[in-house]
Amino acid sequence: MSNISRQTVHAYLVETASSEPTYLRAREIANDLDASPKAVAQYLSQLQDGLVDVSLEQWGRSKSTTWRLEVSES
Repeated sequence: MSNISRQTVHAYLVETASSEPTYLRAREIANDLDASPKAVAQYLSQLQDGLVDVSLEQWGRSKSTTWRLEVSES
């Protein structure tokens, strides 16, 4: 597993976001980025309030947290 950065996760979110909501889990993002789910989850929490171009919100917690992602309205 490679080390990832906050910018890598941010770029992934921007690339993945669309006008329709997308629901993601840290584990899925980590698989795509060849990274640790724990590291991705930490970055998602940090990025949640600091994103301008996309909207990221904690959506649900069953076995793991689900994140709701979509392009922010300008």
